[in-house]
Amino acid sequence: FKVKVVGVDSPITIEEKISTSVTGIASQVLPTLTSNVDDSGLYTITHAKDSTLQIGNNEDITEYRYRGASPKNYVTFNNEVWRILGVFPVDDGTGKIENRIKLIRNESVGDYYWNTTQVSSTSSYNNWAGATLQTELNGIYLTGLTSEAQNMIENAKYYLGGYGSTSIYPIQMYRYERKISGSNYYRGTNPNSWVGKIGLMYASDYGYTSASCEKELFYGAKKDIRVCNDANWLFNSASQWTLTQFAGGSGKVFLVAEDGSLLYNYVSTYQLATRPVLYLTFSAKITGGDGTSSNPYTLGI
Repeated sequence: FKVKVVGVDSPITIEEKISTSVTGIASQVLPTLTSNVDDSGLYTITHAKDSTLQIGNNEDITEYRYRGASPKNYVTFNNEVWRILGVFPVDDGTGKIENRIKLIRNESVGDYYWNTTQVSSTSSYNNWAGATLQTELNGIYLTGLTSEAQNMIENAKYYLGGYGSTSIYPIQMYRYERKISGSNYYRGTNPNSWVGKIGLMYASDYGYTSASCEKELFYGAKKDIRVCNDANWLFNSASQWTLTQFAGGSGKVFLVAEDGSLLYNYVSTYQLATRPVLYLTFSAKITGGDGTSSNPYTLGI
């Protein structure tokens, strides 16, 4: 706009900078950005109801996921850089389901074994409920977070299903991770879910962060999800663990390999990058920022 300044013959044009910061309850505000104004990178995904699943068995499930190479999903949490995977309907473990924000740490906290002990004589090494990494993340790591960060985290039900092959699509893996039961999805007596605060990303999370690549194979001889590396913000050329069990063996889980493909390997043989995942409380608020790397969202309660 223009203003008249005393002593100056012509009006002076002043640029008014309009704030693009987002504020309000995070799980309610972020879904309003799915129009992708200014390329927010947030997309609406709907999963049809399926009576064989633990969630979404009687109604369609709507999620909001950040996808692409560089979406506006940066957030400051625990005085660190984290990224928002999206907004998801979350069961808190009591059957109460609310839309909540899912975060993943931008950098690995270090290289760890997924599990080094057998939970019981009838349970497999790829049982997250008793895995050493689960214990470490929900023990020493969790208590080492700032008190403010700890107060923003609530219990969530993490689904522990998987499959016995990498020749499947992310859209399929999403369902397999959430199956109620079945030997194709769970090894031995492994439980179908675990309730806690800190987990890891699902294999399907990795698949869905690629722009429009949920219909590409995780791994294939000729073409697979690696063609989407340049459009997947989770890809960082490091081998990293997922939560998803390999149902075809008692000691393996799925991992994202250095080349961006999804593979599986032994939980007690390799130490791989570990990026903690958590769900914020429903009431967590965005107090500022625009989600860019230079101006990440800030959080409060």
